[in-house]
Amino acid sequence: MAKKSTQISFLELNDELNKISPDGDILEDCEYAKIDEFISTGSYILNAATSGSLFGGMPNRRSLTYSGIEGSGKTYLALSICRNAQSMGYTPIYCDSEGAIDVEFVRRLGVDTKRIRIENINTVEEFATLAANLNKNIREIKDSGKIPPKILVVLDSLGNLTSTKEKEDTISGSGKRDMTKQQAIRRLFRVIGNDFAKNAIPFVVCGHVYERIGSFFPGKELSGGGGIKFNSSIIHMLSIKQLTDKDSEEATKRSNIDPVKVGVIVTVKPIKQRFARPIKVEIHIPFYKQPNPYVGLEKFISWKNCGILRGKVLNEKTYLKLKEEEQELCHAFEKECIKEVKVSKASELSDEDKKNLKSFKDGIAYIIDHVETLYAFPKDTSRTLVCRHLGGEIPLVELFTDKVFTQDILKELDENIIKPTFQLPSIEALDDILEITRSL
Repeated sequence: MAKKSTQISFLELNDELNKISPDGDILEDCEYAKIDEFISTGSYILNAATSGSLFGGMPNRRSLTYSGIEGSGKTYLALSICRNAQSMGYTPIYCDSEGAIDVEFVRRLGVDTKRIRIENINTVEEFATLAANLNKNIREIKDSGKIPPKILVVLDSLGNLTSTKEKEDTISGSGKRDMTKQQAIRRLFRVIGNDFAKNAIPFVVCGHVYERIGSFFPGKELSGGGGIKFNSSIIHMLSIKQLTDKDSEEATKRSNIDPVKVGVIVTVKPIKQRFARPIKVEIHIPFYKQPNPYVGLEKFISWKNCGILRGKVLNEKTYLKLKEEEQELCHAFEKECIKEVKVSKASELSDEDKKNLKSFKDGIAYIIDHVETLYAFPKDTSRTLVCRHLGGEIPLVELFTDKVFTQDILKELDENIIKPTFQLPSIEALDDILEITRSL
């Protein structure tokens, strides 16, 4: 009689594989296959374009590349990530191949210059050695049972790195073309990419671009070859328009000189994206200070999305005087009218006032006296904004402030429009099939 064979489970085989390859794991349990946290880029709309949410940003354990011409904000955005990473306990290691970083500029962008390490890197091989030894040190700290520090690595820029051969040829006077740099860059990303993921080290790369010559489709091409393209999780292409200071512009026109440029309007186009839909967004980058985090959100605000519109507030009497078609444009909302009552403590209030108590501070009770119905009337030329959460209107110039974009409004905007627009569709969605059927 044939002996009945016993099949072992994969988990038993997995135990044996762990002895051979300790770095292997079941995907569900694999530490470096999971994103622990996101680091804000400093711009809410850029966070959305990077991760699919206003409250996201750059994923840790992954690499993000900013590519663009000179002056398009690559260094600015890299330092903005450094600033926000510091607030989360990271220490940035900033690898500068251009010799262009100075203390005052970095300090102006809000980065703590006492908690960032600068490395002047010249060759691809120097950066590879530094990164490989950093990973080795982190691994040794883990193996000793200690917790390593949180590290962020920035390379600014990849395109300006030379190779050891090119450097030696220059010293010797040789005019031979260097054919080793692209291979060195590919080797660099192969060696460090996986280890950065294992060690939870986010990696920001600034890359140059060049004009695509002789191509049927002209345009910009990312410098650095296939290594950066294949290994980056996210690649953003940056293009710019000038942002002028209107007051300075008028003054300089009278003096027959060029207007002062105070910043750039940057269009961010995702050309590789694993965390969100590849949607272009616009941000403003001033030359001399931190970015306003709310710029870019104006294209997504509406009464439906978050209770904000450009227009005027009407009381019921004025609303009733409107034509029927104008009334249909209006949005009704309620405003709580508050009265102030001076008392030494809230317990002294009447039962009715206690029921309507909004807040109590410094001996003053803020009590809802009555609720008034108002109407938001949209008007494209209005110099005011109607904000439902503020119960009225404010000057248009106050749009990009935390008075308008409170945390509650940001959450409402994120859930109602940003996530549905930017996040990758669910696996049950039929978006891809719909695209195919449209072409039939």
